[in-house]
Amino acid sequence: MTISRRTLLKGSLAAAGTMAGARLNYARAQSGPIRVGVMYALSGVGAPVGQAFWTGTQLAAHQVNKSGGLLGRQIELVVRDDKYNSATSVSAARELAGEGLNLLIGGSQTVTALGLAPLAPELKAVVMIAGAAGMPVTHELFNRNIFRTVSNNYTAYSSLGRAMVERNPQVKTWISVAPDGDFGRDSARFFGSAVKKYSAKAGAPATVLDTVFAQATATDFKTQINAVMNTQAEGLYLAIAGAAQISFFQQARSVGLYEKFKVMAEVGNEIVTAKAMGRNMPKDLWSVSYWNPGLEPFKSNPLSQQLFADYTAMTNDKAPPGLVMAGHRSAMALFEGIRQAKSTETDAVIAGLETAKIDTVGGPFYFRKEDHQAVCRNFFAHMQPDNAEPFYKVTEFAQVDSAEMIEPAGPGKAFDPDSVT
Repeated sequence: MTISRRTLLKGSLAAAGTMAGARLNYARAQSGPIRVGVMYALSGVGAPVGQAFWTGTQLAAHQVNKSGGLLGRQIELVVRDDKYNSATSVSAARELAGEGLNLLIGGSQTVTALGLAPLAPELKAVVMIAGAAGMPVTHELFNRNIFRTVSNNYTAYSSLGRAMVERNPQVKTWISVAPDGDFGRDSARFFGSAVKKYSAKAGAPATVLDTVFAQATATDFKTQINAVMNTQAEGLYLAIAGAAQISFFQQARSVGLYEKFKVMAEVGNEIVTAKAMGRNMPKDLWSVSYWNPGLEPFKSNPLSQQLFADYTAMTNDKAPPGLVMAGHRSAMALFEGIRQAKSTETDAVIAGLETAKIDTVGGPFYFRKEDHQAVCRNFFAHMQPDNAEPFYKVTEFAQVDSAEMIEPAGPGKAFDPDSVT
């Protein structure tokens, strides 16, 4: 077959045009915004949590963009509502990846993270698990594409149990109410085990009664409230989150549950519940928390004060939910990984995150290289009703270093709590 000079020249020009187009598209991609996909529960039962995470993530992007961007580029957030549903979270991740996004933040609750985590390698994406504490995320479901920016169930709720014993040694009998799922069962178990362990170490062993379970999507808690009212418990741990927790307290108050318990601890709704209940909230409530700019150790942290200033400018609200910090921290961690990598390519960002030390409004943290579990400080807010607006107050913070409480790394293996001494 003979190829004419004209045909050869035409083909060369076409190839050159294709290469030039590819270079132009590459240049545009490198100079355009860094697009980050975000998946939180923005509607439904998980919305109070997801909305707070979303606010924090937006503020992180705003701060980076205001300071000149990242790698000379602006951050663009592309958000999807996962509706507190695992299947919806998976669909959202696939949709974002289909649009070319390989940098994702999601999993504000365990139910969504359990679907999202195994998908990350297939999507060739880096996924920041922002709020899910379920143990499988960094154990049997672990893969190198995912990073968890909060303490896991064992660390967080063992720390909460320890803090409650240290702050409330007079409480001799505890009971938990939890959703009937992996998260609820685990957090109640870990809380109860820590209560037994640390009360025994203090020389005053406490009793932990059997957990009372509820449907994960329940809104009527009369059965569970009656069950705990008919026990000798003096302390309550409530593992029900989101709008369901507010419903629980509204129903519990009307039947005298507040008077029964000397102290209550809850899973992490924090001032989402306090704002909703106001002066009708429990009189002595401790919450897994992340941030309060008016109290130490946050008050003297310049990063905390800047976040508070930016939050109030954005919302006109002077009482931010602590969960704003968790959404902010997740985004800042991803941005730091990109900065360390000097790239947005998945493998480079993973390598950057594995060695990064991230400064946050709650102090520095890092990812354990073996399982990408965050090692940070755990904070617990003491909240009470108040007669002055906003009709509640956060009076103090307890804190426990997760490095003292964290379980050994076990990537690819189910967590065995009996193996932890």
